[in-house]
Amino acid sequence: MKVLIVDDEPLILNGLVKIVGAVAPAGTDVREASNAIEALETMKRYMPDVTMTDIHMPEKNGFELIEEARLEGLCDRFIVLTGYDEFAYVRQALRVGVVDYLLKPLDKEEIAALLGRVNEELPAACDSEYCLHAERLLAYMQTNYMEDLSLDHLADRMKLHPNYISSLFKKETGDTFVNYLNALRIREAQKLLRAQPHLTVSAIGERVGYDTKHYFTKVFKKYTGTTPGTYRENQEEIERHESPNT
Repeated sequence: MKVLIVDDEPLILNGLVKIVGAVAPAGTDVREASNAIEALETMKRYMPDVTMTDIHMPEKNGFELIEEARLEGLCDRFIVLTGYDEFAYVRQALRVGVVDYLLKPLDKEEIAALLGRVNEELPAACDSEYCLHAERLLAYMQTNYMEDLSLDHLADRMKLHPNYISSLFKKETGDTFVNYLNALRIREAQKLLRAQPHLTVSAIGERVGYDTKHYFTKVFKKYTGTTPGTYRENQEEIERHESPNT
């Protein structure tokens, strides 16, 4: 299990890291971040299974961190750290769907129990059921990438929890669901740009699952470093140079 701890107070952060390291299930890897911005960058590389975050932080608070991380598909499980006099925040935490909340001062046994429960919910790579789910999900993605896919859609289709699917993707592909889907769509778009010169960029974008040319171009450039039109022109130039008639 991978745990990210976020708190802007160094003493509290160091204490949390030590406590979690001592009571978390065997094999748990613990990372830390001193603010929400650092946490988001760490998530992109680390892909935590669960993030423990304070609420009051500069620039972005804990709830803003949760919202952005979920939007980018970086983490689905969050534990909010809050004080006894902040029950309004607890209610807000429950509304945004956090795993749980921990009251300060923190209790080691409570942390151990909560992390143990999270660990039990994670898919195990050696589990035959996990392997079957992974095979079904990836096969479904491969044949339906052009549809309006989301974690909720897959969860409903496969009768699995969205958090389980998110964790499964991370373990099986090393990537988030969103990144995996976009990379798959862009690879297919590249094939169409090379093989179907009569199709417009907008038509190709629609064929691989993007509603608008603008968004398709934005995502394509993010993943390839160039626009669809420029990519097609470059491929045509390469083919002309490689043609035996030139």
